[in-house]
Amino acid sequence: MTTSRFIRPAQGELLGPIDGVRDRFLLDSTQTDGRLAVVEHLLAPRAIAAPVHRHRNEDEYSFVLEGRIGAIFDGVEVIAEPGDLVLKPRGEWHTFWNADGTPARLIELITPGGLEDLFRRIDRGVSDTEFDRLVASHGCEVDLEQTSPLIEKYGLTFG
Repeated sequence: MTTSRFIRPAQGELLGPIDGVRDRFLLDSTQTDGRLAVVEHLLAPRAIAAPVHRHRNEDEYSFVLEGRIGAIFDGVEVIAEPGDLVLKPRGEWHTFWNADGTPARLIELITPGGLEDLFRRIDRGVSDTEFDRLVASHGCEVDLEQTSPLIEKYGLTFG
């Protein structure tokens, strides 16, 4: 388990492009015996967090703190606002994005943990070939055909 009882706002490794999605790593699965990871996502205006994807091993729960988050689940689009909890169960195609022209912020709970390692590696920058390898090695699939219409419809960017 983690040795610290609390994490201050300035703590936690912060990675990712300022004009895209930045991730602040609050609790790694290595600190919880693999049970849980907690990441704060900071989304620039009109940033999309990831291509439409699914993962076979983890459930994700996103609690919106600031801004408006657009999300899609198996083709159904929703808007989540501060105080909303968005459930993204394993095996379900999904993605999310900042639906407004102002920054957005959410807390991502991942159970079991491990997917935060993929976020960290991508945030540090990878080639397209390395991205494909990393995604597959973490039990994920990406669907760019579902992603392109979202990018066009909402003017989204990866940063």
